[in-house]
Parts: sequence; structure tokens; C-alpha cells
Amino acid sequence: MKDKNVKEYYEKEARCYDNEFYISEGKYPTLRYRHNYILKMISEIDIDDNAKILDVGCGPGEMVKDLVQLNRKVYGIDIAKEMVQIANERIKKESINLAQVNIAEGDIENLNFDDDFFDVIICSGVVEYLKDDVTWLSEIKRTLKTNGYLIINVTNKYSVRRWTTSIIEKIKSSKFFYGIMNFFKETILRKGKLHHFPFKPRVHSPNKFDKYMTENNFKKIKHNYFDFAICPAPTDTIFSFISIPLRKYMEKFSERNMIFNGTGYIVLFKKV
Repeated sequence: MKDKNVKEYYEKEARCYDNEFYISEGKYPTLRYRHNYILKMISEIDIDDNAKILDVGCGPGEMVKDLVQLNRKVYGIDIAKEMVQIANERIKKESINLAQVNIAEGDIENLNFDDDFFDVIICSGVVEYLKDDVTWLSEIKRTLKTNGYLIINVTNKYSVRRWTTSIIEKIKSSKFFYGIMNFFKETILRKGKLHHFPFKPRVHSPNKFDKYMTENNFKKIKHNYFDFAICPAPTDTIFSFISIPLRKYMEKFSERNMIFNGTGYIVLFKKV
């Protein structure tokens, strides 16, 4: 894991994260779009009824819940204990067959599973928090069967929404300016809490990431961009009455090469 601050942050923010991205969702639920793209990818691949699926970085368990309801054997791991707790609460609340699901604390860089164990691995919202792409990929290759599938997303370094990220994060690091910005977003705009990560997530070039995976014996099947933007942050939030309809409309072009507009890049690979 890149930084212990990542684990501590998501331990603290787990309930808020679940509420904001999966319970309340909002007018443009970016993670719900990502979630649905993953489910669509799962539906399009050829896997046995008894296939085993791993959701790395399962968070509050929304993906695990939906996959189990498709009558799959699903494993979920997350580095944050509180996320695991929420995920298990969700599974129990849905009255799901507990024999079909296993959720526990775990680290992608040290997977506690046998070689060639999984038919499908989902890795969503994880690799941006790791120091490099070497150790985690080695573990994925070890535990994923040949001809198995990997669904993974990275943050697109070229997205227009990220052009001002370094400036904004520097401003947020000041408690004074963070307080002002949070008050404006939460109280005036009523857009929820302003997030400030005590760490710097990594970004990737989509094309270079595809090439890297190909060099490591993964064949690209398809991709989706998501979390679209038409202007740098925070203007997309301030003028959301204009930006949100446009951002949602752009999801229609998710499978195209939306390299300057899609902040998230999710890919379906096959291990060969």
C-alpha cells in the first residue's frame, strides 16, 4: 500500500463515502455509472456458473451484493476495516446466501489466495493509491486463471477536470481556505462535504496503461470512460446546473476515445 494515510482516511470516511456515492448518489452519480459499466462487462463475458469472482477494494459492498444476486461465488476485500463492516452489514440486510460470499480485510499487493484461483477479478478505485504497478499486477497474474478476466480502472491524467487539481489541492491544504471552500460547497451550494485527500492519488495515461497491460500478457477487450467533464474543477461544481446535464449526456460516448473528457478509465482485459 502506498501510504498508511489511505487506510486511515477510508476508515474514517467509510460511512460518509457509502452515503454520498451509493445511498444518496446525487444528480450525477459517477460511481454508479462505473458500477453499471462493470456489471455490463461481467454480463458480456463467457464464464461458468460456478465461476469465482474477486472484488478488490470492495468498499461498502455494493458490487459484491449485485454479483452475489447473479448467483456467483464472490469474494470481496478492502484495506479499511470499516468498509468491510459496512459491506457485511449490507449483505446481511439483503438476506443473501452467506455461503456465496466472503468479505474480509485484504491488500491487493499481498492477496491471501491460491494461484489460479479466480475466474474474474475486479479492481476498481485501487491502483491510484499504490506506489507503482508492479507488485499488484504480479499478485493479480498469480491468482487469476489463464483466460480469466480482469476489470480495472485508473484515473485519466489527461482529463480536463484534472487540469487544476494540483492548484486546488494546494489551496485545500490550508485549513483556513479549506474551511471557506467547504462552507461554500456544503452550505451555499448544498453539494455535500468538500473532500481533501491527505495523500496524492496516481494518474495514468490510458494508452500507456493499455500498452503496459499488453506487455504483461493481458489482451484488451473493451473500455469505458466515465465521470465526464467539460471544464476544469471546480467550475463543474459551481455551474452544475449547466455541467451536469452535459456530463450525463457524454456518458453515451463512454466507449469512444474520450481522453480529454473522461476522468475515469475502466478496461476489461483477458489474461492470455
